Amino acid sequence: AATGFGLNYLTRQDDAAAVEEALQVVREAPLVGLVLKENPEVEARFRRAIEAELRNSDGNGPQLTFAVGGEVRRDIIVPALRKADDASALGAIKAMQAFVKHLQGTNPALCKEFGLVGIQNPTRLSSDGGALFRRSLTAQEDAYLNGRARPTAPQQITDQEVSRLLTEAGFTAADFEKVAGLAKLSDADGCAIIVKLYAAPTLLPPARGGMLARYLLTVS
Repeated sequence: AATGFGLNYLTRQDDAAAVEEALQVVREAPLVGLVLKENPEVEARFRRAIEAELRNSDGNGPQLTFAVGGEVRRDIIVPALRKADDASALGAIKAMQAFVKHLQGTNPALCKEFGLVGIQNPTRLSSDGGALFRRSLTAQEDAYLNGRARPTAPQQITDQEVSRLLTEAGFTAADFEKVAGLAKLSDADGCAIIVKLYAAPTLLPPARGGMLARYLLTVS
């Protein structure tokens, strides 16, 4: 999701200044900016993706920066988030919950889209929405740092255990069907189930809520 911070610059002239401007936005984003600072090769990958998008400025080409961001999340961010303790994982989920609750009241279509593919272009968010999105990334950055400092990851939970935790948090058979068929739901219904999903870990005892929070933070 954080990769979208540079996309509003990608229709500008293909020159070094435009590349640097877009890259600086990514550098300043919470979480992904930290990863760039720590991994110069990641910044180089973002630079190449931005340059390629600028060369195809008609907007019809693939969003290469978003693809690079997905790889960085998979290879660097998720392994650390899997090791985060209960408190930091729950803190990140609570920040995500506040973000999706805001979208529910202001932009249910974008809320549902977030549940399906994430925020690919944060410039579509309102000022308040953008602030909440950045706050959620900051909370994930805290969980990332916490997990990176821990030597081992808690045991990952199975899909069956996830179902049990969600049921304990109040999910019904109808709710599970809505999650499975999210793409076919109306914007309002899709957003509502996303809000309920991110609220679920906070309704459980901390240890069990932390298990579910880590799952939601790291699931593809």
